Amino acid sequence: MIQISASLLAADFTRLGEQARQAQAAGVDSFHFDMMDGHYVPNLAFAPDHLSALQAQTRLPFHAHLELNNPDSVLGNFRPFPADLIIVCLDTLSEPERTLERIRSRQALAGISLNPGESPARVRGLLPALDMLLVLGVHPGFGGQPMQPDLPDRVAQAAGLRQQLGLELPIAVDGGVNLDTAPALVEAGADILIVGTALFQAPDMDVFVNNLKGCAAGPRFH
Repeated sequence: MIQISASLLAADFTRLGEQARQAQAAGVDSFHFDMMDGHYVPNLAFAPDHLSALQAQTRLPFHAHLELNNPDSVLGNFRPFPADLIIVCLDTLSEPERTLERIRSRQALAGISLNPGESPARVRGLLPALDMLLVLGVHPGFGGQPMQPDLPDRVAQAAGLRQQLGLELPIAVDGGVNLDTAPALVEAGADILIVGTALFQAPDMDVFVNNLKGCAAGPRFH
């Protein structure tokens, strides 16, 4: 079943708790929580304390995406870090296996993200060690960007590797996901649709989530 993760980067920062509760009531399955350091990407967003505060507002899981130059240092220095799943960017990792172990030492699930231009084949050997693979359809750092047109092809490549290896690894997509782009992404093999601008700017969040789940319910490759 397709899951929808609400990207809080696109929410109204003056009422994050309220918007998290609205998204939960609308039927999203989790929250995507981008952490940005102003170095890896030219933007600043969210810190572990924000995550701790928001968890009191909802019962849903939080997926923290570390868009940082130094994910290992951050994972070692910030406690508590109460994410249910922690995603790190492939190009920030010098020893991916060790970083994944560090994530699991926090009793969290572990994921890796691929930026535009990064082939899923680059993480073939790591796929059995992952709890999620995130394929980005935009360059990280800012919400509201249009999806790059090759994203469905990259998702299909990831889904093909998953099938070859006999895995049940969830594939998530982020960047430009909306009612128009979702069907092709799901058909290509995406399991988790991370939605920000289209969700939080929808006139009616309940209607949007219902429509998104409906348009993403078509046939799939796997």
